[in-house]
Amino acid sequence: MTLLIGVATGDGIVLAADSRTTIGAPAQPLRVLSDSTRKLFNVGGCAVGTSGWAFLLNRNIAGHVGDLARSLDDERLAPSQVCVRLATTIGPLLERHLDEGLDARPAEGEFALSFLVGGYDGNEGEVYELNLPGGQPERVGTTKQGAAMWRGQTDVVTRLIKGWDPTLPLDLEADPVCGPARDDIMRCVEGTEYILRFALMSLQDAIDLALLLIRTTIDVQRLTHGTLAHPGSWPGVGGSIAVAAVTPTDGFGWVQETRLAGERPSGTQGTSALSLL
Repeated sequence: MTLLIGVATGDGIVLAADSRTTIGAPAQPLRVLSDSTRKLFNVGGCAVGTSGWAFLLNRNIAGHVGDLARSLDDERLAPSQVCVRLATTIGPLLERHLDEGLDARPAEGEFALSFLVGGYDGNEGEVYELNLPGGQPERVGTTKQGAAMWRGQTDVVTRLIKGWDPTLPLDLEADPVCGPARDDIMRCVEGTEYILRFALMSLQDAIDLALLLIRTTIDVQRLTHGTLAHPGSWPGVGGSIAVAAVTPTDGFGWVQETRLAGERPSGTQGTSALSLL
């Protein structure tokens, strides 16, 4: 599982992701496969983050995206162009993966892979989302208007920012007393959402926000076990946090990057070394 965060402010774009991969099978518990998975990349001068399936054709997604990044060399592309390259490169690999029966095709309206792509097209920074298979690139944020987006295991973030659990609308609808008043209740609850003042955020503020959301999710998942209405949960977000920023003057840059490391003290194997820019 994954938590991928994007923040766009007037100063630039920040993408951040955890590094945990979990694995499981029907009727079997999930387990942590790795806390050193790369989910954030420099592709054509854009920051690209991925969530969803961890493997295609028995190879880590990081390897496939890395191949694309290397093929572009020093080419600089707009986010919409990077989305096209992802669709035409990763898309066929996903179709081959499905055709070979390595995983079942996602149900209608669901996707195997999601990408957030942040970068600049001229003077304006943009964040695009691409879902595969079959999705079309969609612009979900700009530096002119400011925005934050979260993808993956987002229950803690939604509670923190929006003020309510993602299961609440369906729970209200199923309740015989609250069901008829669901829309009115949700209108009241939606007033608890925090106001994020993107126009006043510096790039460092955007970095702090992304780290806050991922670190809080990691700690809440570690210390809790679901909710009273839905007991039982799994800490699917964990490991080290990678953060990248894209600005109009400096382009892509790592804020902190998950790197390979040698032997570490016992109990810290899940935390990769970080490189600070």
